[in-house]
Amino acid sequence: MIVNINKQQRNYRPKMGVALSGGGLRGTSHIGVLKALTDHNIPIDYISGTSAGAIVATMYACGYSPQQMQAIIQNIDIHDLIDLKVTTADLFKHGFKWLLSGKFRFWSVLPTGLIKGEKIEFFLSDFWHQKTVRDTKIPLAITAVDINSADTVFFTSPLPPNRAILNARYYHNTLLSEAVRASISIPGIFFPKKYRGMTLVDGAVKNNLPTDILVHMGAEKVIAVDLGYAGQPNYEISTVGEILMQCIEIMGREVTLIKSEQYADVIIRPQAYDLNYKDLKHASEFIRRGYHAALEKINEIKELLLS
Repeated sequence: MIVNINKQQRNYRPKMGVALSGGGLRGTSHIGVLKALTDHNIPIDYISGTSAGAIVATMYACGYSPQQMQAIIQNIDIHDLIDLKVTTADLFKHGFKWLLSGKFRFWSVLPTGLIKGEKIEFFLSDFWHQKTVRDTKIPLAITAVDINSADTVFFTSPLPPNRAILNARYYHNTLLSEAVRASISIPGIFFPKKYRGMTLVDGAVKNNLPTDILVHMGAEKVIAVDLGYAGQPNYEISTVGEILMQCIEIMGREVTLIKSEQYADVIIRPQAYDLNYKDLKHASEFIRRGYHAALEKINEIKELLLS
């Protein structure tokens, strides 16, 4: 294959992989990163994602352009995708049950999540229909974690024989909507996804920036987009959900740093923590910041194609 890099022809280039981290609504920044890579003709041969990154990675792997994704985001009403399992009346009921029993801690009588997740899974299935991870236009990997066994679960295109990731399982025929639903299952917020006897939660619990799987899929150079916690103070934590989210991000920080240094050749870190990450109205600004963060690294990325 002949490729043009900085107007010079080369007969070979390394296979490129892109890993997209979790990050809640900040995950819309990934759209801006992909737009910058597309604008500068950076090829993407493999893509992986966790949680919010899994949604964007799957859309891209199925052929949706960054512009199409941005248009979809602008027409989403997030409230239409939330199917609360626990109401105020439920909380009173569970609390009353706890007081009467005297045998359980309050947490033991609560359900396993606040949001069922059925609406968002149905919404995503409209884009991917009955496609499985085998059916994407470019090879894809989505991460989740089985809380029963502590194994990392990779929903991925078929891999070469040399799998070397410890404590991991691989599934190749899973519906994309099911795989992504598992990957976004933030503990305590979403009901875990039941799949083949497993109880699956957000991949960020163990692998928020899935660079390692890209290497095992065949990527020779890896670009990582890290939206995870970077140690900045957060004084606006006031709810159980926000506490859980912050705990997951703190726990994942060290693992992300170790893995990204080991497997990633270029790391893009869009700065978006000063924005309101609870409102999709800020999606355009998240996308813009992702775009400019990628531009700052674009020369480094082009050098990867020459190495």
